[in-house]
Amino acid sequence: MRIVRSAIAAMLLTCAAAAQATTIIIYIDPMTFERRHTRVIETPGRDRLLMCMAPPAMSGCTEVPIKPAQRR
Repeated sequence: MRIVRSAIAAMLLTCAAAAQATTIIIYIDPMTFERRHTRVIETPGRDRLLMCMAPPAMSGCTEVPIKPAQRR
């Protein structure tokens, strides 16, 4: 019984950690607009999606609006 409780507690802890908001940054090649790489960062607050030009470009990032998922 002790093992079952430990397994349930571990599952609940991993589910709670998965609920944290994320920021996704997509780096794009400024000449061809192809995706170079993507970085995912766990942050407090709401979910965000940013599109940035890959270095050495000097332009800023553009935030892309995200629609919230609809519950059924």
